[in-house]
Amino acid sequence: MTQVNFYALSSPDQDSCRQFACRLAEKAARLGHQVFIQVESAKQAAAMDALLWQFKPSSFVPHALAESAISEPVVIGTEVRQAEYKDVFINLSVHPCQNLTRYQRVNEIMSNDPEALQAGRQSYRFYQQQGFQPETHKL
Repeated sequence: MTQVNFYALSSPDQDSCRQFACRLAEKAARLGHQVFIQVESAKQAAAMDALLWQFKPSSFVPHALAESAISEPVVIGTEVRQAEYKDVFINLSVHPCQNLTRYQRVNEIMSNDPEALQAGRQSYRFYQQQGFQPETHKL
């Protein structure tokens, strides 16, 4: 069954969410998982792509944008592309994962910003309505 995790960060900025997503993606890829990072737009996908190249100078996280034909352990894309992937889902958008059963793990990352918290609450209720019991981790 799919495991749903919510990571509530103490920082109100989105940069901390992206940094945490990089660390999660790096760990999952190192353990042999396929990761899909969902973002809101092509602009955010490009920013996440750039961050994965530089977030940790001592490591490399093989990744690609969903629009490319290259298959990498970490793929970055929008909600439109999420049905094409499976295994580990990392969400940086306000839209919950619509393909829950395709993924072993769904990871929602929220900043301490009021709008992000509200979107997170809605996603939490959505997952509960789908029959899942999300776990919350406060960081």
